[in-house]
Amino acid sequence: MSQTSNLSNYAWADYLDCMDGLPEPMILPSNRAPPKPRYVPLMLGVAAAGLVTVAAIYFSELPFAPFTLTGDRHPIEPVMVAIIIGMIIANLLPLPKLLQPGLRFTIKRLLPIAVILLGARLDFFNILKVGFAGLGMSLLTIVAGIGLFLLFIRLGWVKYKLGLLLGIGTAICGGTAIVAAAPVIGADDKDVTFGVATVTLCGLVAMFLLPLAAGAMHMSEHAFGVWAGLSIHQTPQVIAAGFAYGNEAGDTATIVKLARVCLLAPALIVLGWLAARFDAPDGPQRRFRLRGLFPMFVVGFLLMALLKTLGLLPDVNLQIPGSTLFDARSIDFNLARLCETVSKLVIIAAMAAVGLETRFSALRHTGVRPLALGFAAAGIICAGILGLLFLTA
Repeated sequence: MSQTSNLSNYAWADYLDCMDGLPEPMILPSNRAPPKPRYVPLMLGVAAAGLVTVAAIYFSELPFAPFTLTGDRHPIEPVMVAIIIGMIIANLLPLPKLLQPGLRFTIKRLLPIAVILLGARLDFFNILKVGFAGLGMSLLTIVAGIGLFLLFIRLGWVKYKLGLLLGIGTAICGGTAIVAAAPVIGADDKDVTFGVATVTLCGLVAMFLLPLAAGAMHMSEHAFGVWAGLSIHQTPQVIAAGFAYGNEAGDTATIVKLARVCLLAPALIVLGWLAARFDAPDGPQRRFRLRGLFPMFVVGFLLMALLKTLGLLPDVNLQIPGSTLFDARSIDFNLARLCETVSKLVIIAAMAAVGLETRFSALRHTGVRPLALGFAAAGIICAGILGLLFLTA
């Protein structure tokens, strides 16, 4: 990694390379000592990302139609809303440079922790509930999603890193997969932003169209649940579409989708191998390093998922004794759910920070072709899964 004295030249994925064992980027010339940490700017930047996070959660849960299909799950994830709000603020207001250390701390230090805690939502036993046929179609969906974008990359239709992000986002769980995969392949912030926006838009279109198409074809609720769980990108969108078609469809779609999510961990390892093994058309070759395939946040992600699967993230009961001011109370909380909630909040904050550091001028260079390829890949997978369901019916 080249040295520079200008911190603004670093994309957030560049200084996430330290998780792979690479040294920290040098900000100052070697003949000067690094400055001492400045905690006030650090906290200001974190607070700015936190305020955008609160706003994103509020706006993403507004109870307007048709986003009340599931009652308590909004199909537009706060991650996407946070990026949009951050980008609007960053491009309309002159943000002070005082916020940059805190924004980058949120992305660089807190995001890897969030990815580790994300493993607490995965239970590998969900794969068994789907059955061998459902598992086979889940694997086929992942192979097809990543394979299609590898083909697009080979044809020169999309850049290497953006193509891999769109592939894993299409194949597994939308924006969450993109956020988890970005540091593995060293993706730029503009690629992450564009990738999350693309898969969210594709998922929203599928969420509305699939129930209508299924109704016209008189699909059973079970068949539609499998179709929705394998074709729609993000979990809230899957739940919304499933329960809009029926309770059985909603339950089936949720289980199938969770089985896909469980395959995120091995997919990240494969993606890391691809990024390390092959030349990237838009950058230098990444050396194949066995250690690079298992960065610490991915190892932690796998271990957390294993703890969840084995039931080692227990429910905790806190007994608070009474006093002259307060009555005695008992507080129950699920440790796995707590980890998932913290992970979700930190991921939203990190994406808010990405939005606050993103300029529209940087996104203009991406073009409309990757967006069209995202829709094309989603359509191909959707049609392919539907064909398999009719063949196996």
